[in-house]
Amino acid sequence: MILAIDIGNTNICIGGLDGQRVLFALRMVTRVRCTPDEYAAELRFLLRRVAFDPADCRGAVLCSVVPALSGTLARAVRRLTGHEPLRVAHTLDTGLRFAVDAPERLGQDRIADAAGAAALYPLPCMTVDLGTASTYNVIDARRQFLGGFIVPGVQTSLRAISAGTAQLPPIAPEAPARLIGKNTVECLNGGAVFGTAAMLEGLADRVEAEMGAPLTVVATGGLAKGIIPCCRRKILFDGDLLFKGLAVLYERNAAAAQ
Repeated sequence: MILAIDIGNTNICIGGLDGQRVLFALRMVTRVRCTPDEYAAELRFLLRRVAFDPADCRGAVLCSVVPALSGTLARAVRRLTGHEPLRVAHTLDTGLRFAVDAPERLGQDRIADAAGAAALYPLPCMTVDLGTASTYNVIDARRQFLGGFIVPGVQTSLRAISAGTAQLPPIAPEAPARLIGKNTVECLNGGAVFGTAAMLEGLADRVEAEMGAPLTVVATGGLAKGIIPCCRRKILFDGDLLFKGLAVLYERNAAAAQ
């Protein structure tokens, strides 16, 4: 088993990987001020729930969009498993070529999503990860990472509009009952969900036109299941895309990770 750690802005996701199979997935809140000892203790507590045995762990892989926590979690994982985690970077053997400015500044989560999509889905492909930020990646038929788009996430946008206006209440997005909202909550919710679906479709259509070939679109992230039914074009859902990408990266770089 490989232990995978994905450090996000809101949550840290922990997965157990057996090849492309995700054996378990757990979450804990991202807290920048925690120490390696504190994170090791929390990891140990969570992993007991899935009967994780460090002796069964043959390696670890870590990606992070919170640089201040990368070293902290790496040390926690090392204390827990005895393995130094492979850290995601564009310099790894990813199976991709990066046709972007400053690839060293590319989000590690985007690298993992793109590596997973390139290994598992027909190319060209566009991935969208609907999290705190909505991040889109475009990979062409020659496995070039061309770049993509980053926009505020659905919940981030809703929090911002509620905080910046006097009469708009805070809400959590959910599947709208109808397209045209009849009250403030419905208007906010419909704008967030249908607006995100329309943006996803619109970007996919434009990318497909620019590529001149049928485009595979893969959505992941906590809100993807609520957005995809509102889309009019085919969108594949893969809730484990990032973990699968981490599995791909680990296996391609296993010798270096030992």
